[in-house]
Parts: sequence; C-alpha cells; structure tokens
Amino acid sequence: MTGRLYRALAVVTTLVSSAAMAQEATSSSVRSGLEFTVGLGFQAGAGYVYKNGPRADGTVGDVKLSDGANGGVAFLLEAGYRASPNWFIGAFGQYTHILTKTNPYSCPEGFDCTTSSIRVGPQVQYHFSPEASFDPFVGIGFGFVTLTSKVEGQSPTPVPGLNADVDIESTFRGPEYVNATVGGKWRLSNSLSFGPYLTGTYARNTVRAGTQTVTLPAQLGGTTATSGVPAVDDGPYGLIILGVRGTFNL
Repeated sequence: MTGRLYRALAVVTTLVSSAAMAQEATSSSVRSGLEFTVGLGFQAGAGYVYKNGPRADGTVGDVKLSDGANGGVAFLLEAGYRASPNWFIGAFGQYTHILTKTNPYSCPEGFDCTTSSIRVGPQVQYHFSPEASFDPFVGIGFGFVTLTSKVEGQSPTPVPGLNADVDIESTFRGPEYVNATVGGKWRLSNSLSFGPYLTGTYARNTVRAGTQTVTLPAQLGGTTATSGVPAVDDGPYGLIILGVRGTFNL
C-alpha cells in the first residue's frame, strides 16, 4: 500500500513539474499581439532647409540645417502588431524640439526663434533573437515630415531709431523617402523591454507655406501688412537620431 502511494505521488509530482516547465516556457516566449514603444533621443542633421531663397540678412541663397540648429530633442512613439516573435509591423511618430541658434540667415541677433518638427509613417522591424535576454533588431520605413518655424523680432525702418515688429511663421513639408533603424532591447520582463536605438533618414522639404507680418511703429502710422512667405527651392537633408526606447507588449 505504501509503495503504491509513493509511486502515485511520484507520478503526480512528475506531471506537475512538467506542466510548470511548459507554462514557464510559454510565458517566457514572445507572443504575437499589440506592441507600444516610447523613446527619447537626440537628433542631428545635415543638408538644407531650403535652397535659392531669400534669407534674413537680405541675401538670396541656401539655408542649411547647421545654420539654424544645434540639433534637437526627439520624442518617439511607435504602435503596431507583433505578427510573430521576429516581425513587427506598425507606425511611428516623432516630435522634435529643435535647439535653434542665432545666425544671420534665419534667426538674426535679437530675434526670438522657435522650431519643431513632426515625423510620421509606417515601418517594419525584424528581431534577430526575440527569446534571448538581449534582442538586436533592424527596422525600415518611410514617412512624411513637417517643420514649423516662428521668428519674432524688430527690424530697423528708414527712420533712424524706429523699428518695425516682424513676425514670420513658416511651415516646410515633404517626404521622408527612407529611414533605417538599428537597436537592441534587454528583456526586463515578459512584456517589457528597454534598450538603445539609432535611426538614419533621408528626406526633402518640397513645400513652404506661411506668412510674414510687419507692423510699423505708431510714429509711422502703426499699420500692419501681411504677405505670404517667398517661394524657395527644395531642401534635401538627412537626420541621425540616437536614443533609448522602452517597449511594452500586450
């Protein structure tokens, strides 16, 4: 009787252990489902805001990204579906606060200048080791970019000692032909991971819209005149974004 009881207990113990191991293996695997990512990074760029257009110093020429910015702080958001442990299909959105700098072409001395950009578009990622503690991945996509700029200040009038108020608001838009991302994620839990990423893009500003408003001082009548921003040629450019990101799987 005692021997049968021991054998029965041994069978039950084996079954429970097997079930626990199977459950652990299942819970540690990457499941298909919704996936959300938030990230924070620093953005730098090279290329042109626009070519062959009027500049703030009164000349006509090119304005480079490096002329008016010291980079930017980028906030990333991704959402999509983990179709398999290796493949993610979704969309990205990025808001960047541009760190503007004083320069004679787009932000003269004494002017207040603010600039921001938004990137959106679809993307796909391939994860090389989704079951490992560290999972490297690559991603590729394309999208659309909007760059918004506001410049406020005072400009001299023909009357010495009298300045006019100047307010220029402009928006540049254009396609992001391609973006490529490499990165990796440490698994903190079954649903949470964290790691670095590096994104490179190639894009082009193809449309410029906006207004420029000049208000004369009261001594000169105080009148206000508003007109559209002048036309410019397209500005091709590239961006590099380096940062960290956290991902949550449902």
